[in-house]
Amino acid sequence: MKFKQIRDTYFIRLERGEKIIETLKDFCAKNRIKCGYFFGIGALGEAELAHYIVENKKYTSKALKQPLEIINMSGNITAMNKEIYLHCHITLSDEEMKAIAGHLKEGVISATCEVILVKLGAAIERKYDDFIGLNLLNL
Repeated sequence: MKFKQIRDTYFIRLERGEKIIETLKDFCAKNRIKCGYFFGIGALGEAELAHYIVENKKYTSKALKQPLEIINMSGNITAMNKEIYLHCHITLSDEEMKAIAGHLKEGVISATCEVILVKLGAAIERKYDDFIGLNLLNL
């Protein structure tokens, strides 16, 4: 990973073989980023996407191992139990230009991934909500 900082904005380039979520979480921890948002484009060779079903409070997930373009990736950075918490969604395109989208559990870079990450001031915490079954923003 390489990056350049301009004020509270980071231009990040992930390298082939790096994992998006793992790398961004480590980056946020090292740079003391507890609140912010990010978006990006690039290419993956592997991805695990998830979809949440409210009725049974469970995620379904699907592992993909194929060439995929990142059409759009967006997420936010918060904290939970004093640890960095990333929430990321992604839209991908396969070789037939068909869209595949969902909650990004993890993705492995095949070529590159360009991320713009903006650090915001105070930390926002998450709290588990029994009714919904998710870690929601504690506002």
